[in-house]
Amino acid sequence: MKKMQEIYINLDDSGKLSNHEHISVYGGLVFLSKSEKDKFVTQYRSIVNHIKCKYCNSKCNKLCPEIKNTNIKNSDKRRIMNYIKKYYVTALVIKNDLVYEHIKTNKGAKGRFLDYSLRRMIKEIVKNLISSGKVDPDAPIRIIINIDQQTTKNNGYYNLHDGILEELKYGISNFDYFMSVAPIVKSDLEIRLTYQNSAKSYVVQAADLLAGTIRHKSIVALNNNIEIQDELNNFVDLKMILP
Repeated sequence: MKKMQEIYINLDDSGKLSNHEHISVYGGLVFLSKSEKDKFVTQYRSIVNHIKCKYCNSKCNKLCPEIKNTNIKNSDKRRIMNYIKKYYVTALVIKNDLVYEHIKTNKGAKGRFLDYSLRRMIKEIVKNLISSGKVDPDAPIRIIINIDQQTTKNNGYYNLHDGILEELKYGISNFDYFMSVAPIVKSDLEIRLTYQNSAKSYVVQAADLLAGTIRHKSIVALNNNIEIQDELNNFVDLKMILP
């Protein structure tokens, strides 16, 4: 029996799939072992602890606010991003203007589309890890997915766990064309999906900063007629643009 392989995928979103915004994004960090994840958390926590007091008010009770993409100074964001970029970074960018109107305006359809988008993203991550020789498709795989719990409240995902399992292990129909696609994992596959409070999860906090940065750079690219992929090349390892 081959050794169990672990893939940790940590995700957060920025922007909403709607007519009011041109771009919505998922950003994430990927680790290939618990030890790699723990090493990241130790250093990330150290950086955050060094800067967080400047964001407290004058009556600080040692309960500093969570460092988020929306409340951090650019100089501190650059410091954190320079550390994050040392790891495997992934981005899913949705061009809202190209998504069908009935999807954006119907909560059920939007939830299904976002489910589909996340499944595609996670499938591409696994395919990339397999093609680069970092994951063996013939050995057992455990995928641990952490998503900010506020994201699921806003977007109302359907059965994302089973959808990811079907996408990777059994194959599943394409969202737009109802075409059968082949599975990519031949071995035993375990999916663990958790929705975490970002205030208590440094990996989800890092994903929040990533998602905000990816969205900002994608909007800049869109406004300047630059390919989004080109704008993200210097810090994103795997990029997906939908639809």
